[in-house]
Amino acid sequence: MLDAIIQKLKDDVPDLNRRVEPVIEMAKLMRDGRLPQNATALVVPLDAKGGKADTGTGAYRQAITERIGVYLVLDANDPTGRKALGRLHPLLTEVTLALVGWSPEPGPGVLIFERRKLLSIHNGRAFYELAFSIEASLRTAS
Repeated sequence: MLDAIIQKLKDDVPDLNRRVEPVIEMAKLMRDGRLPQNATALVVPLDAKGGKADTGTGAYRQAITERIGVYLVLDANDPTGRKALGRLHPLLTEVTLALVGWSPEPGPGVLIFERRKLLSIHNGRAFYELAFSIEASLRTAS
């Protein structure tokens, strides 16, 4: 799923200049100062939450909501982040419109916008998080 989201952003958001990369743990990368140098957007699996399970008729089915984060990294070489502001809103809109209502995998679920927020301004970079979710299901046959 992450690879499909990354490709969609590369294809549909020209402002990212095809600079989108996957990461596994954003907080650790920020804390250690080890962010990819050429990335403008980072795609991160956030979490998943299980819903009600159905165990009838020899099969197990459970709804699951998966959450994905897209972190935008913008140059902000001033304490207030003013340099990033001119680019921020158009980029947030482009990323949101590229992903909402789209399905990265065959099936009934589509990406749903959840929230966006400023995470921090650190070492001359502004970090903005966009969170999306998608409904899926777990199925096993017994």
